[in-house]
Amino acid sequence: MIITNDYGQAQFSGTLTTLTAAKGLSPYLININGLVTHWVPYSTGGTAALIDNEVVTGGTSNATARIVRVVRDNGTGGSSDTGMLLLRAKSGTFQAETLTGGTSTGTCVIASNLFQIISWSQPKTLLVTVQTEAVNVCFDGTTPTATAGTNLGHQLTSGQSIFVTGTESIKNFKAINAVNGNNAIVKYSLYF
Repeated sequence: MIITNDYGQAQFSGTLTTLTAAKGLSPYLININGLVTHWVPYSTGGTAALIDNEVVTGGTSNATARIVRVVRDNGTGGSSDTGMLLLRAKSGTFQAETLTGGTSTGTCVIASNLFQIISWSQPKTLLVTVQTEAVNVCFDGTTPTATAGTNLGHQLTSGQSIFVTGTESIKNFKAINAVNGNNAIVKYSLYF
């Protein structure tokens, strides 16, 4: 697979798991507002859920930033959730560390410093890679189903990658396990 400038520049990457119900991308990743200046993937949500508009502080660096939006790819806030934080008003340099919310007292773990937003436009291209097991996907707003059900969607098998172009197709992207309970993992990158 060759990635050229025709696809745009990668801005966000994430992982979708627990695809027992059809999942798509967060609309907040497709319609970034001008308040967002940085982003960072997080894992291991704490005992309380981080909330929008609160200040988070790095446990090691003491760097701070304000959350514009918590985007959960997987799990329930305040437990085993993973996703990304869309941030603004960064002060200091974050590192691989635990962040704590100033209002919620929720925590999460980040593996790196923050990434700067490169574009507030809508994405041009979506790269989808199936890491494990097969999934059924749709790009037209239809909700895909497991193969044993009504079998809606295109099947992608483990190791396959596809590019989806056009904002509407990206907005309408949804994936589900092709076989109930097969624990598929789907990686994605959005190009702007």
